[in-house]
Amino acid sequence: MLSIRSVLSCLLYRLYKVRQDRLRSLILRFVTRLEKGEMVSLTLRRILLEYHDVDVGMYSYGGCFDPQRIGVHTKIGRYCSFASGVRRFNGNHPMKFKSMHPYFYNPICGHVEKELIHRGELVVGNDVWVGHNAIILPGVRRIGDGAVIGAGAVVTRDVPDYAIAVGNPAEIRKYRFSDKTIEKIKAEQWWNKTIEELKANMEDFVQPLEDEGNEVQTN
Repeated sequence: MLSIRSVLSCLLYRLYKVRQDRLRSLILRFVTRLEKGEMVSLTLRRILLEYHDVDVGMYSYGGCFDPQRIGVHTKIGRYCSFASGVRRFNGNHPMKFKSMHPYFYNPICGHVEKELIHRGELVVGNDVWVGHNAIILPGVRRIGDGAVIGAGAVVTRDVPDYAIAVGNPAEIRKYRFSDKTIEKIKAEQWWNKTIEELKANMEDFVQPLEDEGNEVQTN
């Protein structure tokens, strides 16, 4: 027998079909509270995937659940931390057209029949931290596992696993761990486990893996 919570979640998912921004915003907030937060809400993830083509992995939270800021064709891994204000753009204005105005390339505006620009795809790995007001531009296709994007960074190209990228345009300043430790973590793929499973080895997550001096510096 379905619980009242399950019935409400299903109704809210269906009601989200109504294309009214204020209503949709209220539904997202209500679903989040109903299902005990962004980190674990399944309906929130279903809404983002099926209505906005944004695929958010379990335990990820924050700005990744803002469909006004995270463009379509985005896949975000598990255990990611997105600060508020993060923007991910998936397409550029057509600079070689006579006009760059959306009237002439975006069918939503009602003047052309089909999309006339390319909307790129972005894959964000697992355990990625994206800082406040960071901007990810359309040319970026992948942000690797364990990467850090600094607050206010403007990301113009792919970011490798466990790299720390900051600035405008974002540059890789260093890596979180040595190559050996990175290889070990990636082979382990701890992020595929539930938080309940990880609790058995919580001591592995509450202390540094390496001394700061072991971090790999980059130019």
